[in-house]
Amino acid sequence: MPSIVTHRLTDHVLAAVPTIWLALFFLAPLGVTVAFSFGRSTFGGVVFDLTLDNYRNALSGFYGATFVRTLLFAASASALCIAVAYPVAYFLARRTRRRRGLAAGLILVPYFSSFLIRVMALHMLLSRDGLVEHVLNTLWLHSGPLDILDSQTAVFIGIVYAYLPITIVPLYVVLDRIPQPLLEASRDLGASRFKTFVFVTLPLSRPGIATSVLLTAVPMLGEMVIPRLLGGSKGVLLGQVLSAQYLQSQNYPLGSAMAVLILITIALIVTALARVTKGFSEVGP
Repeated sequence: MPSIVTHRLTDHVLAAVPTIWLALFFLAPLGVTVAFSFGRSTFGGVVFDLTLDNYRNALSGFYGATFVRTLLFAASASALCIAVAYPVAYFLARRTRRRRGLAAGLILVPYFSSFLIRVMALHMLLSRDGLVEHVLNTLWLHSGPLDILDSQTAVFIGIVYAYLPITIVPLYVVLDRIPQPLLEASRDLGASRFKTFVFVTLPLSRPGIATSVLLTAVPMLGEMVIPRLLGGSKGVLLGQVLSAQYLQSQNYPLGSAMAVLILITIALIVTALARVTKGFSEVGP
């Protein structure tokens, strides 16, 4: 009997350690951020008066336009990443049996270097007299200097470039785990390759698509490095504006309101993806 009590006490202590850790380093800062978002900024501090002015400011004018632009960038860039990554992942899962490890390794090679170095390398490629300009001019796809830096187009290209490899990996894992006999059974029952893909492969790969969206859209909402290096003053996204409120303007209530809006958006994305994935997982082949 004492041993049972001891084991239960040990289990409670072990369960309490991560709970306390989560409360101290996640829930407590989150609570402070939410509390600050309802405050009012003063010289050298914050006054709590339960106002919604910070949310009104964050959703109107320049800040509101930046928030909407960030959402559009995250959605469109994630969609493009998945559109490009899906064929690559499908090829790796179905066509590279012997050299699959080598192909996957080559895709992940960029992650062995610094993220900042990769963005700076892309900056050099897109700059005037860069490699991209020379290639486009040689192929008669562009004429003259390439003025693409310090624009929203450069930010979009940079985001897709940076997050494309991490989009391929979850799709590859899911597609590789689809049983080959299941696909062969679909073909034996008279389904064409296209119907097999639409009604068997695609539904079974929905968890990989949902994971790819989480790994791309969520960090894109707070991206700071790529807009600052490639976008200049014309490619500002919400992460830069939020950082400026905390580090430069020291308007903690407004910055906290922006952070809460990002968290709410992430929660909505996670909830929607969870429901979509659950719905497709219940669909039979």
